Amino acid sequence: MVHFVLIPLLPLLASLILLFGGRRWGENGHRIGIPAIGLSFALSIAAFVEVLRNGPFTISLYRLFKSGSLTIDLTLYVDQITVLLLLLVTGVSAVVHVYSSRYMIGESRYNRFFAVIALFTFSMIMLVMSGNLLMLLISWEVMGICSYLLISHASERPPACRAATKAFLVNAVADIGLSFGVVLTFFTFGTLDIQTILAQAEGMQDHTVNLLGWMGLDYHVHPVTLIPFFLFMGAMGKSAQIPFHVWLPFAMEAPTPVSALIHAATMVNAGPFLLVRLSPLIVLSPSAMTFIAIVGAATAVFAGIVSLTQSDIKKILAYSTISQIGFMVMACGLGAFAVAIFHLLAHGCYKAFYFLSTGNALQSVERELGQGHHEPHAGKGMGGLYRGALLLALIPPLVLFSGAYEYLWGVTGLASAGIGFKVIGLITVFVASQYIFKGVASIFAHGPRTFWPASAQRGLRAAAARPQLWNDSILMGLFLVTLLAAGFLTLFWSWFAGFLAPALTFPGVPSGESMLGQGFPVWLLISLGVAVAGWAYAYLKQVRPRHQASGADERSKRLYVLFWNKGYFDEIYEACLIKPTLRFAHWLWKAVDVNLIDRFIHSIAIFSVGLARWLWRIVDLRAIDHFIHVVASYSVGFAQWLWRVVDIRWLERKVGKVAGQFNTAGHLLQEVEFRSTQHQLLVMIFWLVAMTVLLYILV
Repeated sequence: MVHFVLIPLLPLLASLILLFGGRRWGENGHRIGIPAIGLSFALSIAAFVEVLRNGPFTISLYRLFKSGSLTIDLTLYVDQITVLLLLLVTGVSAVVHVYSSRYMIGESRYNRFFAVIALFTFSMIMLVMSGNLLMLLISWEVMGICSYLLISHASERPPACRAATKAFLVNAVADIGLSFGVVLTFFTFGTLDIQTILAQAEGMQDHTVNLLGWMGLDYHVHPVTLIPFFLFMGAMGKSAQIPFHVWLPFAMEAPTPVSALIHAATMVNAGPFLLVRLSPLIVLSPSAMTFIAIVGAATAVFAGIVSLTQSDIKKILAYSTISQIGFMVMACGLGAFAVAIFHLLAHGCYKAFYFLSTGNALQSVERELGQGHHEPHAGKGMGGLYRGALLLALIPPLVLFSGAYEYLWGVTGLASAGIGFKVIGLITVFVASQYIFKGVASIFAHGPRTFWPASAQRGLRAAAARPQLWNDSILMGLFLVTLLAAGFLTLFWSWFAGFLAPALTFPGVPSGESMLGQGFPVWLLISLGVAVAGWAYAYLKQVRPRHQASGADERSKRLYVLFWNKGYFDEIYEACLIKPTLRFAHWLWKAVDVNLIDRFIHSIAIFSVGLARWLWRIVDLRAIDHFIHVVASYSVGFAQWLWRVVDIRWLERKVGKVAGQFNTAGHLLQEVEFRSTQHQLLVMIFWLVAMTVLLYILV
């Protein structure tokens, strides 16, 4: 099991190697990042097989910290939820690395880019594998820092820098709630180990804590009810839920590979994962579940409508992601955690492909839009087309209200999931039947639109010109293909729900099997009736004559402008938060910094100068200088007295004595000098005689 530690370790090593290698790698940073992420993906597949065979496992590495009752062990926990997220994160990240090796050629920060996305991948992997809340929180914050660095990759562009700052600040505000939730969790359970917390959660429902005890107040709350709210606040920031959604559209300033990574595999998926990972704790707070469902539903509807009104492809993709994440959060609020994971995986794969292929798609669309095509109209044989549309509209009820998909919603056994499934399913059936009718009518009856590729337009125009039998054959073929796809999805959903069921079985909650199939034929009939009603509503709108613009049209225009301006969230924040904060900061600068601190420092400086001048005048001039002058005067007077009284008389006597001594010494020196001269002459004569004799003998 220890080798699975390499799943997060390899991206981290790749990031460190690229970071410390600097420019020595040139444009070869991808040669380090791609193999590291590829091996992590291979090990993730091995971990998936291991969990599929033997169930969840824990990897204990070492004790990271111990202080009093707080013990933090560095552990990795791998279960069914973890391996599915590992496959998504490492798989999408590997594709993004390969794509970036070509996309980022010529960038001056080539190696820095690969170092940061490797660190980004490492932080998301550690997030999904964390065994305790502290590791999860650290990974959460590292991911936020990496997103700031990646969004501001083109730091020479002011919009990129502003977008990165906005993303960082919004997430920092939301992370305050997550941090407080982690602290309150430790204060309640006495541990940060996730599995221990989830095991003890049900027994702590009656436990209360005094939140304001440090202030001397008595305010007791149930922490099990309060903790999910704080944890969800962090999820709202990372997953761009209302009102913290404003950063994600601006994050599109990042390079395309970064957008694919943020929208598909990391960052925005952290919120739904956190809710699913801590689901046994969250389901114990019905108020928190209701709040989560409301926020998710509001975000999904609002962002979905906004995406339909935008013309900028970046804004469309951003609000599409926000809407899809909102549906996942709503599913978590309803208790359909398996649906949230399934939606997360499907959306991640789809969004990664969509982002990485957007460039080619846009070029293709531009070429096709440059070619004009005549749109024929086929007014005959409309009855068969409408019958075919009705036939296709009956497929969604069969797919949604089949037992497997209902089991996917009810795998946790929560009644709210079953109710939410039925409501959302009926709404989906009603809307889908209208779109199917409009799509069939517009394609086969009114000709193809300009957004179809040229080859598809030619085929559809030819089909529209053929007899009605041909069109009925096409519709029947579509019906059969859809049924086959529905059957495949039914089998896949059954396996997927069964795979996730062990990780989503909560204590005290009845098994999802007991809820499966309750009233199934009745709800199937109801859904079929709703599909027919949606088809009839679309048919009536199609055949009734158009009226002139009315008050309803004016209201529709105002709503369109509202959503086109994205609900004015940015403008509201600008007017209600940013500008007042800046004005308050400017006031603080003037009132506190200029008028208080600067004046205080100026007063201190003036006082210090005055004190120094006083010290110079009083102490230096009058005290020290006067004292030194007096001492010097007395010293000079004393010296003169010594010179007059002592020095002159004493020196005269001494000089006399010394002079006599010098005369005596002179005579002695003369005698000694004479004797020494004689001695030296005798020595010289002796050596001259000796040398002469020696030379004579030798010669």
